[in-house]
Amino acid sequence: MSNQNFIAELKRRNVIRMAGLYLVGAWLVTQVSATLLPVFEAPAWLMKALVGVLAIGFFVALVFAWVFELTPAGLKRDDEVLPGESIAPQTAQRMNRMIIAVLALALGYFAVDKFVLTPQREAARLAQLPAAANGKASAGADAPAVAKRSIAVLPFVNMSADPENEFFSDGLSEEILNSLARIDGMQVVGRTSSFQFKGKNEDLRVIGQKLGVASVLEGSVRRDAQRARITAQLIRTSDGVHLWSQTYDRTLQDTLAVQLDIAESVAGALNVLLDDKQRETMRKAGVGNVDAFIHYQKAWKLYLDAHADTQIGLLDGLRLANVEFDQAIALEPNYAMAHYAKADLHEHTLIDDNTSLAERQDAQRAVLQTLERAAATSPDAQQREFALAERQMLGNDWRGIADRLSNALAQSGCSAPNWMPVFASAFGYGAALDPVLERASLCDPLNSITWNTRGWVARATGKPERIRSIHAQWRSYSPALPRRAQENLALAMLGRLAELGPLPASLGNLNAADYAIAMQVARLRGLDRANAATWVGPGNRDDDKLRQWQIVELVEAALFGDRAQANRHAAMLDARPAGGLLLAVAVTYCGCGAPFDLEATPNFKARLAESNLPWPPPVAIRFPPLAPEPRP
Repeated sequence: MSNQNFIAELKRRNVIRMAGLYLVGAWLVTQVSATLLPVFEAPAWLMKALVGVLAIGFFVALVFAWVFELTPAGLKRDDEVLPGESIAPQTAQRMNRMIIAVLALALGYFAVDKFVLTPQREAARLAQLPAAANGKASAGADAPAVAKRSIAVLPFVNMSADPENEFFSDGLSEEILNSLARIDGMQVVGRTSSFQFKGKNEDLRVIGQKLGVASVLEGSVRRDAQRARITAQLIRTSDGVHLWSQTYDRTLQDTLAVQLDIAESVAGALNVLLDDKQRETMRKAGVGNVDAFIHYQKAWKLYLDAHADTQIGLLDGLRLANVEFDQAIALEPNYAMAHYAKADLHEHTLIDDNTSLAERQDAQRAVLQTLERAAATSPDAQQREFALAERQMLGNDWRGIADRLSNALAQSGCSAPNWMPVFASAFGYGAALDPVLERASLCDPLNSITWNTRGWVARATGKPERIRSIHAQWRSYSPALPRRAQENLALAMLGRLAELGPLPASLGNLNAADYAIAMQVARLRGLDRANAATWVGPGNRDDDKLRQWQIVELVEAALFGDRAQANRHAAMLDARPAGGLLLAVAVTYCGCGAPFDLEATPNFKARLAESNLPWPPPVAIRFPPLAPEPRP
C-alpha cells in the first residue's frame, strides 16, 4: 500500500478524526483531574496512573478505529462491511461535531482556569508563604505582608509558686511551637523572636505587627507536683478576637498529648487540614520526656547568657550549658536540637585563640561526633543537611563538600545555619545563601545573629546595596537598631565617604570582627597602615566572647599588602585543628580575593585539591592602590 493510499485509508476509517477527538478529550480530562484531585486529597500516584491509562488508551482507540466500523447493525470489522453499506462519511460528520464540542469545552475550561482558578490558587499559595518567597520582602524598609496562616507562640506564663517551673512552661511552649512548625502551610515564628516578649505585658496586636503574624498563641501553666493545668488561647492580631481557647488538666507525662492537641486545634482554627502523615510527623518532632525538655530549657538559658552577658566568658558559659544539654540527651537520646546546640562550645573552642592544642584536638573530635549525632536524629531535612555540611567543613576530609554545601542550601525550611554561611561565602555560594538566610530571618525576625550573617554574606559577595537593604529590612523589625559597622562599610564600598559623617579620631574598644571591618573602611578611605592603626585603635583583645585575633591579623596584613606577614599568620592557622574553617573565615572577612599564598598553607591546599571548591576566590571589594613604601 502506497503512502497516499494509506493516508486515504486512515481518513476513510476515521482514524485521524478519532486521534484528534481522543487527544482533545484526554487533555480536558487531565486538566479537570489536576484541579479536582487535590481538593479530595487524592494520592499523587492517582494522577500519574490516570495519565498512563490515557496514554495507553490512545493507541487502543486508534487500533479500534482501524479495525472496526460503526454500522446501523452495530460494530463490525471493517473488512466485513460492503462499500454500499458503509456509513463512514456520516460517522465522520458526527465526529467532526463532537470534536468541535469538546474543543469548545476545552477552551472554556482553559479560560476559566487561566483567569479565575489560577489567580485564586496563586493567592492562596502566597498567603501561606513567608514574605521573602512572595517577593514582598525585598522592598527595603517596608515590613512584609502578613500571611493568613502565620503564628507566633509566646512563652506560656508560669503560674506556679516555684520559679523552677518556668523551665517546664517554657519547654511546653517550645514543644507546641515545634509541633506547629511541622505542619505544611503554617508559617511559625522562631523561638528567638517569640521569646523576646517573655514577661512583657505588651498588646498582642503590637506583637503581631512586630513579628509579622496574623495570630498569636499564648497561655499559662500551673504545676502542682505531677499534675499541671494548661490554658491556651489563640488570638487574631488584627483585632484581638479570640479564635480558640482550651484548658487541660493532665499529668506531667501526658504533656506530649496536650501539645499535639493544642497544635491540631490551632491548625483547625486556621483552616489547615491535617492528615495522618502530618500528625505522625508532629508526633515524631515532640520530646516525650518532660524532664528532658526541662533540662534543655535550662541549658538554653545558659547558652543565651554565655553569648549575651558580658560578665560571663563565652566558653565558660557554654560549658555550663553543655552539662544541661547532656542531661537532656541522657533522658532523650534522639534530642536533635540538644545535639546541635552542644556543637557550639566545640566550634568556639576551635576558633578561640586562647585555647591549647590539646583542647582544640578534643574539640574537633567532639564536634564531629556531635554534629553526626545531630544529623542522625533530626526530623528536619534542612537542619540535617546543615549539620552534615558543618561537620565536613570542620573535618580533615573535604571530598564531596561542594555537593554537600549545594544540597544543604537547596533544602526548603526556616533553619539558620551556624558557621557554614561564613565558610561557604569564601567559595562563591553567596547567591545560594542569600534566599536561605532571608527565609530564616523572616521566620525568626528578631534573631540578630541571622541578620548579621546576611550582612556578612552580602559583604563577601561585594554587594554594598544589598548590605544596606538587609539592614533597612532588619530595622523595620527593630527600629531602635543602632547604625552597624557593616553599614559604614557599605557606604565606603559605594564611595560615599562623606555620608559616613564625622568619625572619631580613634574608634576605640572594638571586638575582632568590627576591627576587621574598620580596617576595610580605613583602606577604602585611602589610609596607610600606620594612620589606619591610629584611627581604628588597638581593639579589645581582652574580649572574652569571640577571640579570633589571629584571623583578623591575617586580614589586616593582607589588606595593607604585607604578604609575608599574612602568610605567617595563615601558616599558624593552617596548623590548627579545623584550620580550613579558620582560613575560609579569613577569606570572607577580607573580601580581597586570596589573602595568603597556598604554599604557606599545605593542609588547606590539600583540602582544596580534594574538594572541587573554586580557588582563588573573587575580589569582593575594590580597594584603592596602596601607596609605595617610602625608601630609607
